[in-house]
Formats: sequence, C-alpha cells, structure tokens
Amino acid sequence: MNNFWMIMLNLDNYSNQKKNQILLGLAIIFSLILCVELAIRAYSFNLEALANSTGQYIPDFSKTIDKIRVGIEYRCLIVIYIVWLIINKNKKIDISFIKILKNSSFFLLIAFISYPITTDINLYVHYGLMDLNGINPFINAASTFTSKLSPFLVWKQTSTYGPISQLFFMFSAIFVAITPILGIYVFKLICLLFHILNSSLIWQHLKTSPHKVNITIAYLVNPFLLYEQVTNAHIDVLISTALIILIICLKNHNYIAAIVTAWIGFLIKTLPIIWLPLIFVYLIKQQRWKIIFSAVCLSLGILFATYVIALPTMDAWKSLLNPGVGEKVGGSLYALVKSLLSLKILNLSLSFQDSLYSIIKPIIFSIFVVSYLIILVKPYWKKNYSDTNLSISIGWVTLILFMFAAPWYCSWYSSVLLGVVALNIHSKRFAITSIGFCIISAIA
Repeated sequence: MNNFWMIMLNLDNYSNQKKNQILLGLAIIFSLILCVELAIRAYSFNLEALANSTGQYIPDFSKTIDKIRVGIEYRCLIVIYIVWLIINKNKKIDISFIKILKNSSFFLLIAFISYPITTDINLYVHYGLMDLNGINPFINAASTFTSKLSPFLVWKQTSTYGPISQLFFMFSAIFVAITPILGIYVFKLICLLFHILNSSLIWQHLKTSPHKVNITIAYLVNPFLLYEQVTNAHIDVLISTALIILIICLKNHNYIAAIVTAWIGFLIKTLPIIWLPLIFVYLIKQQRWKIIFSAVCLSLGILFATYVIALPTMDAWKSLLNPGVGEKVGGSLYALVKSLLSLKILNLSLSFQDSLYSIIKPIIFSIFVVSYLIILVKPYWKKNYSDTNLSISIGWVTLILFMFAAPWYCSWYSSVLLGVVALNIHSKRFAITSIGFCIISAIA
C-alpha cells in the first residue's frame, strides 16, 4: 500500500514538473514577443517625436490592433503566472536567494531590456537635468526647461516627486550627456536593483517560514511588478522598498526607524504620509512617550531640513500634491461613475451629469475618510492589537485610498501592496483583496 502512494506521489510530481516546463516555455515566448513589440513601437515613435516635437506615450500605438496585441501578450503572462501559482501553491523547496535570483535572471533581464511604454521615466530624468542646471523642479515647471527629453514629455508641470527621488533622477540625468537612452536605462537599472533588494528583504524576513522560497519567487518574477516597476521604471518601486522596510521595523519593534522610514518614503512620493498617524496612534495606545517625543523631534527636523534644502516655498510643497491632475479623473471609481453618467441610454444633460457627479464624489471620498478613522482607532477597541495588525492596517489604508480617494489612478500605484501581502501572507482577507485589486489594475 505504501508503495502505491509513493508511485502516485511521483506521478503527481512528474505531472507538475511537465506543467511547469510548459508554463516556463510559454512565459519565455510571450516575454520575448512583448519585449520586441515594445522595442519596435518605441523606435518608431522616437523618430516621429524627434521629427515633430510631439509628446505622447511611448510607444505610440496609433493603431487599435497594436494596443490589442500588446494587451493580449501582457495579459497572457499574467494568466501564465496565476496558473503557475496555483500549481505550485503547496510545493516546498529550500534553496538560497542567490539560486532564486539565478533562476529568475531571464525574466529580470527581459524586464530591464524592454523599453518603457509610458513617458514617466523621461519626466524623471528631465527633472534631474533641471536640478543639474540649477533649476528647482519643485518651483519651476518642466515646460520652462528644454532638454533632449523635452519632445517625449506629456506632463510638463512642477515635480510631484520628493527630494530623495530627485537624487536618483539627478544621478540618471548625468548620463544623458552621453545619450538620452543611457540616462533612461541607468534609472531602469536603479529600479531593477531596488526590485531585487525588495525581494531580498522579503526573503530575509521570512527566513523561518516554510513558504519563504515560494513567496520570494512569486514576488521576484511577478509580471505586474516587473512590468510596472522595472520595464516602465515607476518610482513606486522605491515606495515598495520604504513600505517593506517599515513593516519589518514595526515587527522588530523598532518604531523610531519605522517613522524615519515613513518620512523617507514621503520624500520619495507623498503616499506614505497616510501611514504616520496610524503609527503614532499605536504608540500613544502603548504609552511609549519617550519614543513619541523622539519621533516628533525627528519629524520636525526632517521637515525643516527639507524646507531649507529643497522646498523653500509653499508652492514647492503644494507641488508634491500633483496639482497638474486637478479635477481630472482616470482609471478610478470616479472615472467609472462619470462614464456611467454619460451613457447615451440614460440621456442625461451635461449640466445634470455634473450636478449628480458633484453629489456622488464626496460620498465616495467619505468612504475612505470613515474607513481611515475606523482603522486609526482600531488599537483602542481591538484586544491584542499587535505590530503585525498595524502593518496590515497600513496595507488596508493604502488599498482603500487607491479605491476611494484617488480620482486620478494609475495601474502601477497598487504594486506597492504586494510587498505587504508577501510579508503578511497569513492575512488571507487582505492578501486576496489586494491581489485581486492588483490583477484588475493590471488587466483593466
């Protein structure tokens, strides 16, 4: 009887191995096709942009068939990844992080080589060039400075990214003097290295977990993360780093380091500012007055140093709030509501649509406010509220912000949630909700 079960187990392992080989082959094929597709479109658009001084998204998918084809290729990779997760969900292996990195190197390399599909990276490096030329990008709009990247800009406002981000922009901008594409790929290399760092931090934190290898691999080769944080090189990869370090600091009871990390995150991009009140309320509940006093002093010192060095005016601080978006909506619940109100079948006048939207908008935002306040006071009404609970609460607040308080929402914003999921995989409700939201963001 024992021999029978051993044979069946070996057959099952063999079957899974064959499935994994097929999935790997398909993933390689679709990755290469997508990489070549982006390269061709980027090349053709770059020629057009330089000739006509146009600023559009890169590549310029002028034909609907091009958009559909690239969308299918990207979505196929996501489907392959999901199937791979399901097949290997119970598989337990024990290998080193270096081995994981080596086995994942093909997909990391493809993500790095693939040319960005958005112009954000061009704007990053352009801001870096402004600073290198003595022009403060938080006070002066991108349109006031002309560089080799100017033809490729869509957003031409003042910088919405913090002073720490600006340091990476400046470093990348140094290489534009050789060729603009080198500056772009230097920044992409920075993003790749931070993605690997994030995976390494997750691996180290989960060193006692039997699922550490599966979780680390799942994070490292996640097509959504690779596409948005490495291929398109969005600054959110640095926010992911800040959030992962912050959660590790909280679980190690290093609260001062967690607060400093949150401020560092804020100086990368404004999002982390919403995490600080949760940490302070938690410390107040625990009556850690010395830590709170030290944290307040550090916070004031960080703000003052930022004011002196990079943000000397109120307009410079306001720049971090992305004023260029204004009343625009896109990719969000707000945009969905506007689209539904404009349906021809409803036959609503424009004035009535605007009036109805002005009523619905604050209702949607109030969902975020109420949810935030409930999560904020959670330490006072939930027994045994721990550092782990706090880290999950930070994840929930971030998710709810994206869902209900971001009229202008971009798919890559939610990529930061996957770091929280990886470190709190035991919280099934948060993990399922966040992964589902990321999948919807990726394929929408």
